[in-house]
Amino acid sequence: MAASPVSPSDGAEPVGRAASLTEWLRRRSDRDLTRLLRLRPDLALPAPPDLVSLAGRLSVRTSVQRAVDALDARSLRVLENLVLAAGTDDAVAAPDPDGLADLFDRALIWGEPDLVHVVPTVREALGPYPAGLGRPAAALFALVPDLQLVPVLRRLGLAPSAQPRAGASVAALVSDPAWLAAQLTELDAEEREVLERLAAGPPLGTVRTTRPAGTEPDPGAPHRLINRGLLVPIDAQRVELPREIGLALRTAPDADRRQPPQVRLVEREPLELDRLGTTAVLETLRLVDALAGSWTAQPPPTLRSGGLGVRDLRRTAKELGIDEAPAALLVETAYAAGLINATSGAEPVFLPTPEYDSWRRRSVPQRWSALAIAWLGMTRQPSLVNQRGDRDRVISALGPDVERGTIPALRRRVLGQLLELPPGAAPAERGEVLAAFAWHQPRRAAGQRPVVEAILAEADVLGVTAAGGLTGYARTLLAGAGATSAAASGVPQSSAAAEHALDRALPEPVDHFLVQPDLTLVVPGPPEPTLATELSLVADLESTGGASVYRITERSVRRALDAGRSGDELAAFVHARSRTPVPQALQYLIDDAARRHGVLRAGSAGTYLRCDDEALLARVVSDRAVAAANLRLIAPTVVISDAPVTRVLEVLREAGFAPAAESPDGELITLGVEPPRSPNRPVPRAAVARGAGDSDAHVADLVRRMRSADALAGQEHRVSPLARDVPGVTSAATMEVLRRAVREARVVWFGCAEADGRETEHTLQPISLAAGMVRGYERGRSGLAAYPVHRITTIRVLDEDDEPGDDADDPA
Repeated sequence: MAASPVSPSDGAEPVGRAASLTEWLRRRSDRDLTRLLRLRPDLALPAPPDLVSLAGRLSVRTSVQRAVDALDARSLRVLENLVLAAGTDDAVAAPDPDGLADLFDRALIWGEPDLVHVVPTVREALGPYPAGLGRPAAALFALVPDLQLVPVLRRLGLAPSAQPRAGASVAALVSDPAWLAAQLTELDAEEREVLERLAAGPPLGTVRTTRPAGTEPDPGAPHRLINRGLLVPIDAQRVELPREIGLALRTAPDADRRQPPQVRLVEREPLELDRLGTTAVLETLRLVDALAGSWTAQPPPTLRSGGLGVRDLRRTAKELGIDEAPAALLVETAYAAGLINATSGAEPVFLPTPEYDSWRRRSVPQRWSALAIAWLGMTRQPSLVNQRGDRDRVISALGPDVERGTIPALRRRVLGQLLELPPGAAPAERGEVLAAFAWHQPRRAAGQRPVVEAILAEADVLGVTAAGGLTGYARTLLAGAGATSAAASGVPQSSAAAEHALDRALPEPVDHFLVQPDLTLVVPGPPEPTLATELSLVADLESTGGASVYRITERSVRRALDAGRSGDELAAFVHARSRTPVPQALQYLIDDAARRHGVLRAGSAGTYLRCDDEALLARVVSDRAVAAANLRLIAPTVVISDAPVTRVLEVLREAGFAPAAESPDGELITLGVEPPRSPNRPVPRAAVARGAGDSDAHVADLVRRMRSADALAGQEHRVSPLARDVPGVTSAATMEVLRRAVREARVVWFGCAEADGRETEHTLQPISLAAGMVRGYERGRSGLAAYPVHRITTIRVLDEDDEPGDDADDPA
C-alpha cells in the first residue's frame, strides 16, 4: 500500500506547510522514510547520518535519474505534467492530484497535494522535452532572428517590428486556442502528417534546404508551416513544434497510460501446460548430457582472454544439432550450475566437473531444478554471445564480457509478469506481454526490449515456459524465490515443491524399446537413466518427443566397444530390453563389429630409444638401474618409454650409459634444462556490491538513527564523518547545495577545513561552480573568493534575513 504523501512524523503534529525538503522529510512517518529507502536504495549507500544528508542526496542527479527511470507510465506522465505546469517555478498546484502518491513516496516531489514542489534535478532527468512536447511558443519565437520572422509576420497579417515584440506577437497568436483551432482545420494532408509526427514526440524535425534541379520553387510542407507560425526554426536545418500545438494535436494523451495494456489470454488446464513444458525439460537435460559427452571426447581450449572460441561454439552447436544461440544458453547455464569448468595448466581446456557426475545420477526433476535455479540467478547474459562488444570485438561464450550484474533482477521482473497470469493461462500474443512490461518502466523499455525477448526465448528452451505461459512447476519455483532471504541469495526455498510438481507432470520413464527392421530403436517415453546411458553408447539419437528414435550403426556399435563393452554384452542388452524380436541383421552387425575390433592396436609413448647394437640395447633393457625409465622392447633395435625424453636421458646417464638425443630427421641435438617458472596467477575474484538494507528491520533501524542524529544536530547541516571517507559522497551532496545557490542567487554559509587544520566560516554568494572550486562574492571581502569544494565540512543555504549564527533549515 502506498504511503500517504503528507503523513506526519512520529511525534508532534506539524503546523503549517513545510518550508523546505528537509522539514518535509522530518514530518514524514518512519514508515514513509522506510518505503523511500526501499524504493531508492542508492540513498542508503553509505548510510546517511541524518535527514539533512538524506535531503541532499535526494537531489543528486544520478539518484534522481534512477528514480525517474523506475517510474511506470502513469507516474511518469503525472510527473511530466507537473514539470510542464510548473515551467521554471519550483512550486505548482497539481492539475491532477490523482497519482501523486508514488512520486511522494520516491521523494521526486515534496509538499502537499494542493501545492507540489518538484525536486530541481527532476527537470534534468526528464530531458529538455518532457512528455515529448516542445518548448512554449513564447520561448521559441524569442530566439528567432528578425529576418526569419518577416515572412511569418507578413503571412499572419501582423505589423513588422523588431524583436522581442515581433516574436511575442506571433507567440500570442499561437497561444490563442481559437486561432490555433482555425489554423489546424486548414491544414492539408501532408502538413497535418508532419505536425502529428512531431506532436507524438520528439518535437524536433529536419528541414531540407535544397530542391532537385528543374523543380518548381513551391515550398514543401515544413516551409509552409514555418511561414504560418506553426513550426519554429531553431537553426539552419532543424525546426521545433511549439508546446501549444503539440497539446492541441494530441487527443486524450493520458488515456493509454493510466493502466497497463491488457494481455489477451489463451486458457488451458494447468496440467496440460505442464506436460507441454516437460518436452523442453527432457530435451534440455539430453542436450546437457550430450554437451558433456562432446567436451569429454574433444575438450575445447580456453581462449587467452577467457571464454570459448567462436569455432568451438559452432562445432558444439553442430554436434548437438541446434543453433548457436541455444547452444550458448546451455553452455552458460551448465557453467553457472557448476557442471563444466576450465582446467588449470599451460593449456587449459573446458571439461565436465565431478559435480556433473553427481548431477547425472539425480532424478529428472532434481537435474532440471538445478539448471533452472542456476539460470535464474546467474549474472551472465547468453544473448550477448557472438555480438559485438564495446571494442568491436566478438563476445565469446563463457568470457568476461557476458557478465551483466542487472540481468538476474530483470529475469525476475519478466517472469513476474507471467506469474501474475492465472495458472494455465498463456498470452495470445507475446508482443502484448512486451507492451505490458514496457508500461512499468517506459524510459528503459526501448533498450530492454531485445533483452526481454531473449529472456522469454531462453525460458522456452529450458522448459520454464510452454506455449508462452508459465508452467506450474516453474511458477512454484518462482513463488519460493519471492521471500526476502531467497531473493537476496538467488536460491529459491521451494525447489522440492517444484520438483514434486514436475515429477507429477512427467510421463512415466520406460525401461524398454522396440527394435524395427531398419535397425532403429523406438523408446515409447522418457528412458530411465540406466537405459538412457546404454542407448547413448550403442545408438545415435535421431528424433525426440513423446517417443524417441535411436538408430544402431556400425559406428555406434564401435563406440560402445571402445567404451569397454563386449559384443556378447551388447547383444544381451538388446535382447533383454527389446519388446520385439531382434532382427538377424542387427545380430550380424554386432558380431562383425566385435570380431574386427582390436585387430589394430595403438598406445602412447613419450620417448623412443634406438640402437644398431642389439646386444647393447638388450643389456640396457635388462639393467635394473634403468627400471625407473619404464623401458619396453618392441623390436630388436627399438625401445619405447612413457617417460619424457629428458627423464630417460637422465636415468641412462646415471646408470653409466652415454645416450644422446636426436631430432625427427636423425640429427644429434642438445637438450637444455628448462628454467623454473612460477605458477599462473589465479583469476581475481569479482567484488559483489551489497544491497542497501538487507531487511525492513535494517532500514527501520537506519531511519531511527537518522532521526536521532537529526534531533541532536538541530538545524545544522553537517556532512557525515563516514561519508567523508567515501570519495564523491560528500562532494555530491555539497555540490547540489551550491548548484541550487548559484541557480537561485542564494547566499550560503559554510565551514571550510584549512591546510593547517583550522576550520573557518564563510558567508558567500556563489556565482560559479567548476573544476572542484566554488567562486563568488564573500561578505567583507572585495573581489571574487574561491574555495575548494572538497574542503567544505558544513554548509547551509541562508534565508534573506538569516545571519551565519541563525538557524536555517533549507537542506542540501
